[in-house]
Amino acid sequence: MMTKNMDLSSTSNNIEHTAQLIMEAFRHFGTPANEVLSYDQLLPYLDEKSEHQHYKDAMAEAEHHLSKEAYAVPDAAGLRLTEVGYQALQEGKEA
Repeated sequence: MMTKNMDLSSTSNNIEHTAQLIMEAFRHFGTPANEVLSYDQLLPYLDEKSEHQHYKDAMAEAEHHLSKEAYAVPDAAGLRLTEVGYQALQEGKEA
């Protein structure tokens, strides 16, 4: 039973970490509010910044998390940074 709880915690941490890396990518690329950060830019950034590429297992859930927080929404080409997400970046808030 302990292993299952550790797995859940690890998965949750991966989702939160991936969401935070995505927000850092918006900052790194200087993405303005209501603009899209393309997957062509985002995925190499995540490859570079994510230890062991754990983001690959958590990407969809991280995108959902950012959408629920109203920080970013999916777009056909990538992720669109919302006004709320842009403001969060300006204020230094974490995802």
